Amino acid sequence: MTERVGQHLGNYHISRLLGTGVFADVYLGEHLYLNTQAAVKVLHTPLDVHAQDSFLTEARYLSHLIHPHIIRVLEFGMQDQVPYLLMDYAPWGNLRQQHPQGTVVPLATVVSYVTAIASALQYAHDQHVLHRDLKPENLLLGARNEVLLSDFGLALLTSSTDEALQVRE
Repeated sequence: MTERVGQHLGNYHISRLLGTGVFADVYLGEHLYLNTQAAVKVLHTPLDVHAQDSFLTEARYLSHLIHPHIIRVLEFGMQDQVPYLLMDYAPWGNLRQQHPQGTVVPLATVVSYVTAIASALQYAHDQHVLHRDLKPENLLLGARNEVLLSDFGLALLTSSTDEALQVRE
């Protein structure tokens, strides 16, 4: 799935594939003018007009989740009916990669992870967003080795009237 390497999405040049998933591929992108890096998530499937509108609404909502332990959505858009998200790049990978199954993680590290994740989840919940896919693969380690909640693709946006809008991956 390296077909997008060398292309541009928004103001980002796609330099390499970081990972693949069932619904999307994630690439490393480099900003054309700022010399900064971002993770570029590109969905596999083009969307029809109605689904595009829903994606843009949902991405806009997720871009307003600003918290020190949530991956930021920097930019989003559509290219040839294919949606993409540009997000903070977490250079140290995810918790599953850093702590493979069976690894003994020091208690102080576990406590710091749980505290950060709980804070991020509470903030998202206060914004009427439920994550719904919490697992080590969706917990990334940022540039300062801080834990970051990512992949709200299976999140549920809720309103105070209990209506729900499913966020698509």
